[in-house]
Amino acid sequence: MIPFQLHDMETAPNPSRAIMADMQRNGGELPNLLRTLAESPVAIDAYRQLATLLSRASLTPIEQQVVYVTAAHANQCHYCTAPNPMLGDDAQADEVTAAIRHGQRLVDVRLQALRRFTAAMTEHRGWVPEADVESFLRAGFTRENLLEVITGIALVTLSSYANHVTATPLDHLSA
Repeated sequence: MIPFQLHDMETAPNPSRAIMADMQRNGGELPNLLRTLAESPVAIDAYRQLATLLSRASLTPIEQQVVYVTAAHANQCHYCTAPNPMLGDDAQADEVTAAIRHGQRLVDVRLQALRRFTAAMTEHRGWVPEADVESFLRAGFTRENLLEVITGIALVTLSSYANHVTATPLDHLSA
């Protein structure tokens, strides 16, 4: 594995420093993924912009988490599927992400439908059988939600692939 640096404000390329400073103002410590992505101003900015857009999605935060962890699990991302201290103390998020990590069915029927659809999208590389789309829509999701799932998968794919190549070390941040 080719080593990648975990950048800080002194080592990051100049264009990445402004992005890092902005992200620190909005969220405190930077996770190792972002410190690694800082090697490329384009990559860190793409991640930031996509994450910002997804924060305005019609999917709820827990639904977004289901998309994120399901796609990361399918991508076998060591970093994205590890327990995340930055998520704080959300019992439902902890329960849902643990179930996904361990291949267990989600108790919430709607979230399970979202998980199945996200897994199908990832597995089939977007060529999802029509029955899977219909099942997703019957669970109460919308066409808008469907496109947001795809957008979430795009963010996770950026993260997963970067983590695979760079072997991003897990964060040891306090919540």
